[in-house]
Amino acid sequence: MALPLTRLDTTIADLYRNHGIHGPFLTTIQAVFAHMDLHPEFPRETVYPEDEEPVAYDANEKEIDSLRKVFLDLKSVKRAFPLGNMDVIFFTRSIENTKRILGQLPPEQRPNPCFIDLNQGNVLDKLRQLSKGRRLVYWSPQGWMLDHDCLIDTNLLYKMNSKRYLITSGIRTPKSEMVKLVTDITHDSVLVSRDLPFVVKLPLATSGYGTWLVTTEARRHEMLAGIAKFMARGGTEVLVSAYINTKQDLSAAFVVGAKGDERDRNNPLLVAVSVQSLTTNGHWTGGRIDYSAQSTLKSLVRDTVRETTRLLPESFVGWAGLDIIVDEEGKQWVVDLNPRFTGSVPLCLLSDHFFKRQGLPHAEFAAFPYEGAVEDVYGLLSQEISSGRVVINGAAYVDEQTNMVDLVWGGRDEEDLVKTAESIKLKLSGG
Repeated sequence: MALPLTRLDTTIADLYRNHGIHGPFLTTIQAVFAHMDLHPEFPRETVYPEDEEPVAYDANEKEIDSLRKVFLDLKSVKRAFPLGNMDVIFFTRSIENTKRILGQLPPEQRPNPCFIDLNQGNVLDKLRQLSKGRRLVYWSPQGWMLDHDCLIDTNLLYKMNSKRYLITSGIRTPKSEMVKLVTDITHDSVLVSRDLPFVVKLPLATSGYGTWLVTTEARRHEMLAGIAKFMARGGTEVLVSAYINTKQDLSAAFVVGAKGDERDRNNPLLVAVSVQSLTTNGHWTGGRIDYSAQSTLKSLVRDTVRETTRLLPESFVGWAGLDIIVDEEGKQWVVDLNPRFTGSVPLCLLSDHFFKRQGLPHAEFAAFPYEGAVEDVYGLLSQEISSGRVVINGAAYVDEQTNMVDLVWGGRDEEDLVKTAESIKLKLSGG
């Protein structure tokens, strides 16, 4: 089926150009791993290693290959969807599917895909050729970028991605400390002796990975097992912070304009405020938004966002996000800084699509598994897609039994979002 046109409120490219951040841009949305090769021509990251989900290192080769497909074929197109009119590097093997998903956007909002076939080799030479005369915008800093003109210095962004930066920059965080890991963490460790509840995070983890909300002894046991794997990979310290009884768990998305722009670090453009979806042990799974409440929510967090951006390095510009929790007394705490565009960007830019055009003030996004061919999702959800109630911003083959699709869907209220999600799951399961 032909996908209906989906117009975003704006795009990252337009926001950058409107606020003094000039290209021409070349963007890479690829994440990399410190302990897993994505491909023989795209080996593990050694210059800017991050701490990704520990379970990946216990997985067998079949599961690792599935992870590669998710990161190369699903997350890449999902992250590219809101970028707008800029050149974007893809290493995906699903070229036609990528073009189909990006083709939902009007031409002036559509990213220009630059495909690199990893199997043909000479990847670094191709990256150098593509980046000539362009400024590189990236998801995460990587060693191959050192020879390129980057919008944000890679050393700076790597530092800003760390939890150590978060708690030493002056940003208003819960009481926290970096804890050195001892040889026998099961006995001689603050992780064993500290009173419940508390929070543990790996120092360079992203997207909710490497986070434990230690609220019970069972969860302490889970955390210790994860930290043991982290130490086996060479990890030496973790962040330990106070646990906050949370009334609201919010994610504020904003743009820091260039120096001298009206939306510079002293007055960032607050784009949207969404609510995070987390598992009971703190893993991020998606988010939802109430477009009708944006004025109230922006007013609620504006001072915290502005207070934070004034503490950021003067050279930092572009899209960023803050995870803010509001405690039972109404006090706000920053629990994470994302100095890059994140997976929730499409949710932030679909207000016109869902609210103004369809009268649906609420929206949510998440990923769902399904069987069959990758393209079967368009038939299984044809009614929801044709009506505009569901927007697909990523789909990929994972293994011989599973595909994954990343969706945004609209609803009249939170109960309607739940019912729509249940209907989606049922249809994707063949029910």
